[in-house]
Amino acid sequence: MKKFLFIRHSLAVEAYEFKGHDFDRPLTPKGKIRAKGFFRVVKKIYPVINYIITSKAIRAKETAEILKEFYPESVFIETELLFPGANFKNFKEIVENKNGIIAIVGHQPDLSEFISKLTHSDCYFKLSKPSLAEVEDNILKALFSYKHFRNFNESDNA
Repeated sequence: MKKFLFIRHSLAVEAYEFKGHDFDRPLTPKGKIRAKGFFRVVKKIYPVINYIITSKAIRAKETAEILKEFYPESVFIETELLFPGANFKNFKEIVENKNGIIAIVGHQPDLSEFISKLTHSDCYFKLSKPSLAEVEDNILKALFSYKHFRNFNESDNA
């Protein structure tokens, strides 16, 4: 059994504000707060995640590290195969021989492409920062964005 949780990274420093390589852009303080609030609710919906597989780009990696705080038992894998521009072949290589609930933390439009190919649709899924799309048995079963959970995070002023 494979269930995929495609997670777009949280709010990062904008490319035009950052002096350095795009892969090195970190989350903003607001992005870190949002990710913690988002994953606090995600944990209630998905009590277990077996794998957290993330892009090595800093903004995705930082998002995945926050997710890992809620799932310390998860296997944590960083890979260059999920850098921005990843394709479906990269995705299939990454998840080969893995079973259970697999969180993929990455970038747009790559995640949308993975979802579209898995669900055999021509749809483009606009994933906000942060958001989660669940795909199981080639069916999109859930789509959550931070905005869906705002009211559950009363201490979150982001």
